[in-house]
Amino acid sequence: MADEEPKVTVIDDADREEEALSLCKWAAARAGAIVVLPGLGTMTTFANDVYMIMKLGSVYEQEIGEKAAVGILGSMSTVFLGGRLATLIPFAPLQIPLAIGTTYGLGRVVMEWLKAGRPKDMSAFKKVYDDAVKFAKENVETFKNDPDKDKPLGDESKDFKDET
Repeated sequence: MADEEPKVTVIDDADREEEALSLCKWAAARAGAIVVLPGLGTMTTFANDVYMIMKLGSVYEQEIGEKAAVGILGSMSTVFLGGRLATLIPFAPLQIPLAIGTTYGLGRVVMEWLKAGRPKDMSAFKKVYDDAVKFAKENVETFKNDPDKDKPLGDESKDFKDET
């Protein structure tokens, strides 16, 4: 079929940005709903974050497998997610905003990191993270009322191991 024209896919950056932001909000809302699960909250929010990273890669047409997503989360944790430990304190009024904020902040960082070509130095994204966490904490009720908060991004019972 030599006469066939090559298939061209036109990608609208605004649509892609909207899809990625929607995914970050969904993952953050989900984190707020699951962080308080007795005995499962921390493991489940970790799985939620891994799936968000993988799905964001797909939005930007960059394959990010489970192992790579776990590695990305691990490397970003040292720079951005110090507050994640506070989600271990069994006090929902503290856990929920922290889980929402850290997951949303992580998602926004991953978005910008992918758009920047996946640089090794993550420190340049600290302001993106801080601004996103602030936004999420100021809008925690919006996240808590998200209609997708009860819909998992993937298999939350999966035990991800950092094999990097």
